[in-house]
Amino acid sequence: MYMDSLSYIIDKAKGIDTECFLMSNRRILTRFANSYIHQNVSVDEMELSIRVVLDGKTGKVSVNQLSKDVLDSALKRATEIAKITPPDPEYFGLPNPIPVDIRKKEYQEIDPETLAKKVKEFITATNSLNASGALEVSNITMAIVNSNGISIEDNLFMVSLEAVVQDGDSSGYVYAMERNLEDIDFVSLAKTASDKARKGHNPIELPPGYYTVVLEPQAVGTLISFLGLMGFGAKQFEEKRSFLVGKLGEKITSDLINIWDYPSHPKAISLPFDFEGLPRRDVILIDKGVAKNLVYDFKYAKKAGKESTGNALPQPNTDGPIPFNLTLLPGKSSLEEMITSTKRGILVTRFHYTNIVDPIKTIITGMTRDGTFLIEDGEIATPVKNMRFTQSILEALNSTELIGKDLFRAGEHFIYPTLVPALKINSFQFTGVTR
Repeated sequence: MYMDSLSYIIDKAKGIDTECFLMSNRRILTRFANSYIHQNVSVDEMELSIRVVLDGKTGKVSVNQLSKDVLDSALKRATEIAKITPPDPEYFGLPNPIPVDIRKKEYQEIDPETLAKKVKEFITATNSLNASGALEVSNITMAIVNSNGISIEDNLFMVSLEAVVQDGDSSGYVYAMERNLEDIDFVSLAKTASDKARKGHNPIELPPGYYTVVLEPQAVGTLISFLGLMGFGAKQFEEKRSFLVGKLGEKITSDLINIWDYPSHPKAISLPFDFEGLPRRDVILIDKGVAKNLVYDFKYAKKAGKESTGNALPQPNTDGPIPFNLTLLPGKSSLEEMITSTKRGILVTRFHYTNIVDPIKTIITGMTRDGTFLIEDGEIATPVKNMRFTQSILEALNSTELIGKDLFRAGEHFIYPTLVPALKINSFQFTGVTR
């Protein structure tokens, strides 16, 4: 639906290296608090970026209208900016088209009343507890046209629910993301969150130290998502900002750990091309604990004499390529088996307020939240006051003992949803109790 406007710009540029990148999102967001819907927002967002390159010098302008007057003005401004911008000595041109498997989906029209009914299902199933959260629908379209012949457009639909259920000073958390609204089981999610809230009263305080932990998928998603930001990209590696420097081909985690950038996984939610219009490829990042590969965009693939893996962010950018669809491959254990096999440990629902401390050592810090429990003799014994952790992700993955057999889409992600199972880790550092 946008291609005519993008092609108009390419034709108007008359042979100059030009790229048009358009992203639109038709969002509906229903928020609720204190078990009442208090806001419904419906927004159509669209942004078109026009990038021109003259003798290695880049100019870029973004607009949110597609009239010819606006397009003409934006192209003119981008060209003027390029003329006064310092050249990039490592500019390799724009990529050429590579076939991409496009499977456009029909736009799914969901009205606010339908979302309200689903939120009511969730609230009713809490059985009079206090529910807060958001139910969001996204209809995303991405289109890219460049002067080398790339001309590609596809769309992506996804629905997510994030909610906290409170029972006095105790709370439980749930998250779900699906391709269709009907695939979210609102009643089951409400019961899960409510059960944790009801069991969380009168928590005990544990001293700082190293503990065995059973991390539910949302907590695992935090570890894997942050690891993805710290060093799988070719630019980070080249600039020696990656934890993988000097370690490619070496064992860096437990043999149980297999991490892919996995856009073709049946449960992955992703567009089939990156922000340069090149096809997404599956990349084995860690195989049985051994660091295997990096991800590349067009520029860093050219520099390394490789092919792009389809991991470009919008160009130009300071970050370089990053993994989009991180997946920690499943194991053979259930969450229940992880708990019953634990003599003494901590069950963590999710992490909160997580930040990077040292990307080379993969150290992050944050807090537990909305469901933290002590495990004793294979049973959930008592709730625990939320604790702060400071932990190397690689060290945690190196001490992984069991991996869950089911994959879930995690709420912590930076491009597309991260697919992760639950984990049992036999050494995880908590540094204090949150107040």
